[in-house]
Amino acid sequence: KSMVERYPRLAYTMVTLSAEKNVHPAVFAAIHDSNFDPLAYEIQQVWRLHFEGKFEEAYEHGMQLGPLGKIPAIYSRLSHASLLIDDTKDKFEEFEAAANQSNEGLTIVPDYSFAQFGLVYARVRTLELMDTSEARSSGYISFSQEELEKLQKRFPERAIYYATQGGLEAGIVERIGSFLGSITYGATKNSSVEAFDSALKLTADVPVIYNEYAVALSRLDKKDFRKDIKKILQTCTQLNPMSAEEALNQMHCQSMLKQSSKDD
Repeated sequence: KSMVERYPRLAYTMVTLSAEKNVHPAVFAAIHDSNFDPLAYEIQQVWRLHFEGKFEEAYEHGMQLGPLGKIPAIYSRLSHASLLIDDTKDKFEEFEAAANQSNEGLTIVPDYSFAQFGLVYARVRTLELMDTSEARSSGYISFSQEELEKLQKRFPERAIYYATQGGLEAGIVERIGSFLGSITYGATKNSSVEAFDSALKLTADVPVIYNEYAVALSRLDKKDFRKDIKKILQTCTQLNPMSAEEALNQMHCQSMLKQSSKDD
């Protein structure tokens, strides 16, 4: 309810949606009865499905709940694409679609941090699938850096912002090296590592941070960071995952650790 009061366009969108023939009963109750409890419950169900690893179900359910449901729905779509889709073309299309949805949502809730991060995350993941010339001309690098800096200033306690920064900068250095990366984007090996270290100081028990850190170090210099990567992966595999999303990240750590043992 507080979000509807905070964002006038959100209220207008909800009113318009509630007049549609096939509107979800929870959305109708929120607008016509000023009863937001059913909507809050349904959004909790989106998160429940997400944490159970039922990303597609979470997405479908959230998309029925108007703008407030679309935000976690898009996150589930991004998680599904990141963790469960292998085909590069399909991944790219999913990230681009999620970015477009996030942009639409931000016209309704312009400074809502979760929606802002959803867009940044989609852009960073898209960059990973582009070749160097595409990535540099897309505008996504500078956009993502600027948005992450803003989010870090507003919410310095959120580890995922620093981990995303570290991954972004690792990708930059992998493509164009530390020297050119530093001159052009302020990205170096050290800045990437420092971003991940900042994330771990804030949250040291979440598999996704370790998974992303290991991947980033592999991109920076797999040979030089071999011992660090192995240590990070070992720590990741020893954590207690609290959701299916965390378990999937841990499985990736286990796979990387197994491969690194073969390489040794």
